[in-house]
Amino acid sequence: MISFSNELTYKYLPILAISPAEMGALGQLPEKDKDLILPLFPIKGWMSAKKLDNALDKINESIGNRIWIADIDADFLYSNKSFKMEGAYSREVFEEIHKLLDSSDGYKNWFNFLQTRDNIIPTLQLEHITDINIQLDLLSSLERGIVIRFQMTKIEPKKFNSIIRSLLNHNYDNYLFILDYADIGRVEVVNCSQYSELINKMKELFPNSMFSISSTSFPFSFAGAYRGEIPIYERQIYRNIKRDCNDINLIYSDRGSARAGKYNGGGGTPPPRIDYPLKNDWRFIRKEFDGKNITKLEKEKLYFEAAREIIKSDYWIKDLGLWGTQMIEKTALEDTYGITCPNRSTAVRINIHLYQQLHYNDIISELNTDEEWED
Repeated sequence: MISFSNELTYKYLPILAISPAEMGALGQLPEKDKDLILPLFPIKGWMSAKKLDNALDKINESIGNRIWIADIDADFLYSNKSFKMEGAYSREVFEEIHKLLDSSDGYKNWFNFLQTRDNIIPTLQLEHITDINIQLDLLSSLERGIVIRFQMTKIEPKKFNSIIRSLLNHNYDNYLFILDYADIGRVEVVNCSQYSELINKMKELFPNSMFSISSTSFPFSFAGAYRGEIPIYERQIYRNIKRDCNDINLIYSDRGSARAGKYNGGGGTPPPRIDYPLKNDWRFIRKEFDGKNITKLEKEKLYFEAAREIIKSDYWIKDLGLWGTQMIEKTALEDTYGITCPNRSTAVRINIHLYQQLHYNDIISELNTDEEWED
């Protein structure tokens, strides 16, 4: 399917959750741009749907039959409250994920799941590595390449080294390594030379492989801020690594401007906020409100005001024609089909962010977002 030893036509590898905002944002990109994105989805249940097939259907709705990378969202299973309290899963989809995470016979259930879906590139499962050689035999037999996603904030050095040794001893070399650092801040930018050093060392061991470093610096809180700009640290890290790692096959990855971890802040209605992603930072307008009894109409008016302020700003790209920017324009016109709630605002941000990062090296104002007509 894919040879990671060659330069791919793909320009961007976002790790995206199977959520309404992320699926909607990706699905609304121009079709020609979807052809240049290789997304990784940690699979889990879709909303309150009973079966895993519902989640797979949503992926198909967003990108069609295009190639994508599959991992398993173990947190979806391990954080299940009903299982912790009652010892039973509330929906069939939890049982399905449980079976995929069964490490017996080299994660044979995972292999069986992948075998019947030929547009999926497999990710090596690393929770239990006793039978890693069996799993490598199974996944390599698919002849689609294998993604090795190291969750760097969780994995122990001893286990990391053991996995590397197993890969070196296996007669296969079509790998894509993702060093996933999840949520980051400015300190990771300062210390990113160590990431470059690690990738250079891995390149010596796996000269025919592709490499990626993934993270997100999107903030957990905007408390007290009315407007501002937030640096995209993951892009800064990638630029530094690209400079330090000569002749290495790299692909940019992030979380699509979403957070990696869950926000455990207080409840209540968040102040209306609209974000406008640029290539190197996120701009935002945020509207505070007084009291807890704000009405739906009052909240919508605050979104309308925020949208008008963004359109009047000097960073607004006129005539871009992207779904996300059109939604902001609708909101500025007080159209209730525009942004009227946090979920829509998130989808708009992710849609624009995906486009900006995909076309990071292009002049955005010169791009055509119109779809080609088919007669």
